[in-house]
Amino acid sequence: MSVILLATMKVKDPEKLAEYRKRSGPMARAVGGELLAKGSKLVDLAGEMPAGELVAFRFPDEATFRSWWDSDEYKALIPLRDAGAEGTFALYEG
Repeated sequence: MSVILLATMKVKDPEKLAEYRKRSGPMARAVGGELLAKGSKLVDLAGEMPAGELVAFRFPDEATFRSWWDSDEYKALIPLRDAGAEGTFALYEG
């Protein structure tokens, strides 16, 4: 079963976040990740979502996602990600 990674990002440093995305996106796509959506919040319609940007990636299955998320190559990007933005990340059945 496919899984979807949802991330909300409150940008702290646009240049660092851009570098993180430049490096992490190709890594995710290399294992079969597909970018579904990326954009900035316009307005809350019901309830309150975190401010900032939303990113959604679909992966073929959880094992494939974990092969990327838990990899040493991705873990090396976490300091850059955290310097660029405050984020929340959740994995959903897809």
